[in-house]
Amino acid sequence: MGQTLVEKIFSKNLGKQVMAGDEALFEPDLACAYDYPGYIDSYEKQLKEELNIFQVKKPEKFVLFIDHFNPGGTSDFRSVHVKTRNFAREFGIRLYEDKGIGHQVLMEEGYVVPGMFVVHFDGHVTTLGALGACAMGIRSSMIEVFATQQVSMVVPATIRIEFTGKLQKGVTARDVFHTIVRRLGPAGCRSLAIEYGGEGLHSLNMDSRFVICNQTMFMGGVTAIMETDEIVDEFLKGRPHEHYTHIYPDKDAVYTNVVKVDLDQVEPVLVAPPSSANTVNLSDYEGLKVDVGYIGSCASGRISDFSMALEILEGKRIAEGFRLEAVPASVQIQKEIAENGMMGKLIDAGACVYYPSCDFCYGLIGQMTPGEVALSTGTLNIPGRMGCTAADIYTASPYTIAAAAVTGRITDPRKFL
Repeated sequence: MGQTLVEKIFSKNLGKQVMAGDEALFEPDLACAYDYPGYIDSYEKQLKEELNIFQVKKPEKFVLFIDHFNPGGTSDFRSVHVKTRNFAREFGIRLYEDKGIGHQVLMEEGYVVPGMFVVHFDGHVTTLGALGACAMGIRSSMIEVFATQQVSMVVPATIRIEFTGKLQKGVTARDVFHTIVRRLGPAGCRSLAIEYGGEGLHSLNMDSRFVICNQTMFMGGVTAIMETDEIVDEFLKGRPHEHYTHIYPDKDAVYTNVVKVDLDQVEPVLVAPPSSANTVNLSDYEGLKVDVGYIGSCASGRISDFSMALEILEGKRIAEGFRLEAVPASVQIQKEIAENGMMGKLIDAGACVYYPSCDFCYGLIGQMTPGEVALSTGTLNIPGRMGCTAADIYTASPYTIAAAAVTGRITDPRKFL
């Protein structure tokens, strides 16, 4: 019987063939975590006081990040950084600080290549699936990985999504993902791995692939993974990483369902409050007044996102009273937009360009006020996500946010393109 991508990765990891439904102890190729109360400090306490463990066996397979409460946060919040630094030093684990959002930095630093099994307590680690890795948010099981370097897993069954065609101008990967959510439902991939492939995948650049894989949890998926190609090769070129080979499913692999998505037919959409499941037609909300635009987070804040925004913003000024927050996902991206002139053009248009951080996405910085409306490329639109439970958050593409920045209202971005 043929294997899906996920079945192949788990089989390689275990050293023998496993299929969906099989349970075994697997050793992640990479285990990641970031600074946040109740995680790093909790792991340290459990390892030392309950398990009498003071060193991980293979520290080279672990990496930590400081990307929250940075640059924001109170003294108490920032004390979490001290605990994170101490934990990394005592356990011999590599720590990245002041580099940007961890999920992005992992890829930039060459930690991830096709065929790897990666774990994190944060579910958005599925972003790495765009590089052909099986990356999973395992939350409560992370302490098991720190203690034993292994984790008990049941190999998930897989749903296959095949792309055909090519996106219209003004339509983006975020529109693609939420079109799929609308079609399958927010629980349409519950407990499943999502495998993306098909001819249309080759028309999507890496940034677009990152967006689609990042949002996996909003269809109930446990991981997402894409077939690899020369676009992946180009992204990994010049980065320090181990040898890898491309990964493809077998032709006779067994799926729970195969869904075909014609990219030519995708239209701009919004995700309306109060949840990430509420996908709506952008046209139904045209004219709604918007106060805040945010382009950033681990789902966005990359070169192509700012490029899309500038296709509309360059040579224009944002509407009076509108706040546009542009937050690169990493210092490397921040440096690149400074060098290629994008940062200056964003500032000329009236945008505020900030330091790479997770703090805007979850409302530690740039908090909204009661009655305000935001358009965001952040990961969530639940009440309070951007600091105020009485404000409304719509998630949308950078094109849509830029169009609203110019008009002050939700506007179909294709009118500017």
